[in-house]
Amino acid sequence: MKKQTITILITAMICTVMFIPAALADSCCASENATQIDHKSEVDGYHLEYKFIDMMEKMKDMKGMEGMGGQMGSMTATHHLMVFIKNAQGEIVAADKVGYLITGPDGKEQKVMAMGMSGGYGADINLPLPGEYTVKTKAVMGDQTLMDSFTYTIKQP
Repeated sequence: MKKQTITILITAMICTVMFIPAALADSCCASENATQIDHKSEVDGYHLEYKFIDMMEKMKDMKGMEGMGGQMGSMTATHHLMVFIKNAQGEIVAADKVGYLITGPDGKEQKVMAMGMSGGYGADINLPLPGEYTVKTKAVMGDQTLMDSFTYTIKQP
């Protein structure tokens, strides 16, 4: 009985880790849909488009995730942040490394590396407090480095 329960729990955790980030990225981030973009920047001739995905809201909308309620309650990331990098012609640009440095309204910093997905670069982040967050992005493409910074506001629930 214990062995079967452990096997089920391990399988559920593996499925959560493997499928949720892919499902979030695939279902939210078509950069062609400008109504979904939360922030746009231009740096050195490149266009950066950002999308913040509220993970709890997204989980509510995903079919088949109802049974994962206990698993979702233990998540520490509140959002998934995507950036899409395009050149002057509007073509997706591949980056070697992309990372975020996020400073919260309480002054606490979090540093995360993004991974390539769905034509952009995404990472799970934690924005637990209402208020203004400063997001700094660094993208390295060969010997060129793009640096961007903007603020994003989380409203009181």
